[in-house]
Amino acid sequence: MPVAFAFPRLASPLLALALAVPVAALSPGPVSAEEPEFYDVPYAPGQWNFGRRLDESQLRYCVDRRDPDWEVAAAIADAIAQGLLLEPQRYVVERKFVIEDITKVYAIMLEHCDIHMGFKLIPGGYSNWATLTRSYYEAQYVFVTADPDIHALADVAPARPIGATMGTSAHIRLVSYLTALPAEDRWPTYPMGTNDRALEALLNGTVDVALVWAPNLWAKQRQDPAYAGLHVIDPSPLPPTTLGVGALLLANETFLRTAVDQAIAALSEDGTIAGILEKSGFPAAVKP
Repeated sequence: MPVAFAFPRLASPLLALALAVPVAALSPGPVSAEEPEFYDVPYAPGQWNFGRRLDESQLRYCVDRRDPDWEVAAAIADAIAQGLLLEPQRYVVERKFVIEDITKVYAIMLEHCDIHMGFKLIPGGYSNWATLTRSYYEAQYVFVTADPDIHALADVAPARPIGATMGTSAHIRLVSYLTALPAEDRWPTYPMGTNDRALEALLNGTVDVALVWAPNLWAKQRQDPAYAGLHVIDPSPLPPTTLGVGALLLANETFLRTAVDQAIAALSEDGTIAGILEKSGFPAAVKP
């Protein structure tokens, strides 16, 4: 079934009304069972100046150039808009900081976005002013090396160092595993501030294996031929660490979130999102 026909009611005046409500004029609704307190909602300069939407037929979405998947996410957002019979309106976030406080996204949402693509679905990882859609793809944290003789983590000698992107669920799992081993059987593990830093450390020989988000490796190998020789190895004896990625909305946008979730489900079911990922060779899978 064509995607557009899967949501005939979502393009009704009710959806237009939901998209027309000024996000700054509403107090955030529940993400879970709790209502966010006033002091939980970030402050955005000039936030009361954002009023009624001028074009109710659009789905405004944001993508961030710092995200390795931003072009893939934009293609998925375009497909979501088409499924909802809305015109996609893209806003590309331009920032110089590598990592930014999540609350700064609030101001961007008020001014530019109905949905902001590219957020990992980390349980309990977001404040109550925000909510997330279901995942539109799932990706893994992967162990990467330049050594052609290493095919699995179990092949790595205990003396060879690992650089792991700090604070990720995969890093936490690795540290938990190492603490259960005798000291002489543990790999030296160095926390890295970002995925890019971990890959750079691997490239310059500081570490022999890097633990990174697979989309970051994909982006690096597309941008710089120096990373072409790196390959992903089997994580055993550890299990794979997988996370879903979805879009962020303001918590009061419950109607829109339901509509977008339904669109993602249909696009996952009919193979549209899988086709976008396959066309780019993107290292992710779709969960129907």
